[in-house]
Amino acid sequence: MTVDALWSKLASRAIRVALARRDVSYAELADALNTMGLSESSRSVEGKIQRGTFRFSFFLQTLAASESQYPEQWTVPLRSGASWEKCAADVIQAELVAQPWLNHILLSQRLAEIGVEVAAETLKSQIVDGTLSTALFLQCATVCRFSDLHFFIDGRDMIDAAVAGASAR
Repeated sequence: MTVDALWSKLASRAIRVALARRDVSYAELADALNTMGLSESSRSVEGKIQRGTFRFSFFLQTLAASESQYPEQWTVPLRSGASWEKCAADVIQAELVAQPWLNHILLSQRLAEIGVEVAAETLKSQIVDGTLSTALFLQCATVCRFSDLHFFIDGRDMIDAAVAGASAR
């Protein structure tokens, strides 16, 4: 399995854990997303989740639609009423604020250490615009040691994926 596939699998697992904890099916999630004004079918939701290649904003939409628990520092962004991309940007900024010495260049370098090659300017743009993938969010969470992701995924699995990426370099 490729390193990218490992991280996509973790993203898929994280969202499935959130749904399982609330006993929410793909059909129920699609209905809840539609109620929120987002156009999704049960089939499109299932496909995104199975592939694990969805944006972090979709992950946040899923948490909101399923009324799942999430880290406390995500509360203000998720209740702001802002666009989902803005929420995604604000959530990652809320996580990064604990490491004020870290900039997009250093974060890009840290990611490269685990086999994730993303140009610093591309990373900065995706963070600011809130367009990063859930896999990239998890990768950032791993190299920055974001707390409270145990709601969705076991930290050991993220470390294992990071080690696999570092070994593949």
